[in-house]
Amino acid sequence: MKTDDKDPRVIADIIKLGHSLSIVIPEGDAAYLRRLNNSRERHIRERTALLNQLQQLVFLLFPEFKKVMKDIRCKTPIYLLKKYLTPMAISVLDKDELGVEMRKKSRGKFKEQHAERLISFAKNTVGIKEGVLGLSMDIQHILIQLEMLNTLIAEIESEMETALGRISYSSKLLSIKGLGVVSVAGIIGEVGDFKKFQTRGEIMKLAGLDLYEISSGKWKGRRKISKRGRSLLRKILYYAAIQTIRNNGILHDYYTRLTGGGMKRMMALVAVSRKLLGIIYAIVRDDSEYLVNFESIKRQVIKKAA
Repeated sequence: MKTDDKDPRVIADIIKLGHSLSIVIPEGDAAYLRRLNNSRERHIRERTALLNQLQQLVFLLFPEFKKVMKDIRCKTPIYLLKKYLTPMAISVLDKDELGVEMRKKSRGKFKEQHAERLISFAKNTVGIKEGVLGLSMDIQHILIQLEMLNTLIAEIESEMETALGRISYSSKLLSIKGLGVVSVAGIIGEVGDFKKFQTRGEIMKLAGLDLYEISSGKWKGRRKISKRGRSLLRKILYYAAIQTIRNNGILHDYYTRLTGGGMKRMMALVAVSRKLLGIIYAIVRDDSEYLVNFESIKRQVIKKAA
């Protein structure tokens, strides 16, 4: 499909030098996990869009609602919106009864004082007064769709766990603190067969986490990641990296060392993603278990050998 005269020569040279990105097509359960992961991502986007619409409609109908319920995505506000469709329905409630109801639903997070504030706001709301029933019906329909999407996402995640049970090395990856079912299923689905990659650099290229720089003469460019690989794999690794740098996380010390040395946080997270992918690749390649204190154990072995 290339028409420029020089393009075929450049492509031939790249292939000859082995710098091209090899394509690994997932098979079996890995292919199944990729489809499940793509489906989950699509439903997550749909859910986010619906939540944004819900917040907009609630702001029109009852703008003071968020003064009490900061995060409209939680179970308690969703429950209240589903049960009490309009501010008028909330304004006539007894504060003690609503307080007990909110306390049970939120497991103690919301109490009687929150119920009292909500009723007070409902009585004096500045929300629109015309077409309220139409807005409340729209909110109800969105809540039904959200419930359906949550059910679908839970079903997909359950199927991911079942599929991981059929992959021998998945249990070793799940033993890494910070990696859950969704992360491991997504990584396996995006990578496919780890054993088809000969080097760590190849799998970095697949993720688009390989480093490059543009330099000329005395001018030296800054090293960046190529972002030419699978974007979803980078996204999964990024969120997994956030989990591993928390306090007592497996890469917390590594991240602290990078940021303490002057590296920006985003760049440090990218470095952690690369490190995490390297660990995952080594575990699958060597069919080994993850050791939390591997570096210290390695130093002790070298010291004894010396």
